Amino acid sequence: MQSRIGDILNSRSREEIEATLDYFDALPLRIMRKNELVRTLSSYLSAPQVWLDKLMEQDLRLLQTLCNAGPDNEVEVIPRDFPSVLEVLHFINASAPETGVDIQRMSIPAVFYELISKDIDDVIRRKEQDGSFALEHLILGTVNIFGVVPLRTFVDSIFKDFDSMSEMKEFAQNVARSPILRLYQEEYRGEAYLVSPYVENFEDTMKQRRERFKHIKKYARASQAEAESCGGNAPFCFWGPESSEGKALIGMLAYLGYEGDALNAAAHCVWLNSQYEPDDDGHNLELLLSPLTSAAADVDTLNLFSEFARIILDYANSVPKWLLKGHTAVDEMKMTYTVTEEYLEELYGAELSESENEEIMRFFDSVHKVRPVAPDEPCPCGSGLSYRLCHGKLYS
Repeated sequence: MQSRIGDILNSRSREEIEATLDYFDALPLRIMRKNELVRTLSSYLSAPQVWLDKLMEQDLRLLQTLCNAGPDNEVEVIPRDFPSVLEVLHFINASAPETGVDIQRMSIPAVFYELISKDIDDVIRRKEQDGSFALEHLILGTVNIFGVVPLRTFVDSIFKDFDSMSEMKEFAQNVARSPILRLYQEEYRGEAYLVSPYVENFEDTMKQRRERFKHIKKYARASQAEAESCGGNAPFCFWGPESSEGKALIGMLAYLGYEGDALNAAAHCVWLNSQYEPDDDGHNLELLLSPLTSAAADVDTLNLFSEFARIILDYANSVPKWLLKGHTAVDEMKMTYTVTEEYLEELYGAELSESENEEIMRFFDSVHKVRPVAPDEPCPCGSGLSYRLCHGKLYS
């Protein structure tokens, strides 16, 4: 097994091998040649219980799904906002997400399947039982609520009252070992910050806070329950599934036919686009409403469409905003989303006219694809009917 892993690693660059060792905190202190690094990483990977323990829940559950499918068997998944650690470290095969395509294909190579398939279920079961995943939800959710948060503020947010100093130290050690702190930590003006994996541009966020919302001095407070829920369902996290606005959003998405991962991904889409400031051209509003407009064919009336749109807007205005340091649009009366009835009529009408346009185009396509002939001659489409009783009708 170790030699087969070595054969795979030999095809990788030195930088990729070093990055993998560094992620698992197993990079040797002394400088090594590539062949020595390959042997070091091969030996390390041969004990899967050790390195599987250092992966985030979303990566472990993805590995479990791929193992259940079997070696080299492709599984269709909803594309993520960012590549998983497994993709970056080349532990799985993943197709590049295509624009406009709602699925991505992934599989696990046979050599890695044989390596981990006997251990993956046990690792997940243990981390579920010992609280590792719950702690990860708390850490990730806290970072997601603020988007960007100073390390000091983050520590103040997640630490609670402990019965003893030993309990507090154990909690601190577990937090410090979390891969989130290693993967998503940045420095800004000499201070350490934790950054949500969903923040596209860390420095731009800090600049907008400083220039547009400098009056907001203090970070908001978030309960541990709120943080844990906002860190669950990764990679499709979203805030407030237990809030009244969140429940209304989930109910509306379920009505539209979303379920399972697709429902979580749609709610994630609304939460993520809630973080962006309304713009003059309405582009951000379109993105915010996209889970509704893409399913508008299942909405029978304009009134229902309008009701669903307002459920999304109520939710968007209730979520903690990254630019507002975790405060909501309602709290600060900033970044508030609104919509007019005229815009909703236009949006709903656009959905209907699109289907009508498709019908019209089918009409013209059929006309141009069949050449006109004498009325009583056989129709050129091959139907066996006379032209006047077949495609000739389109001219009458």
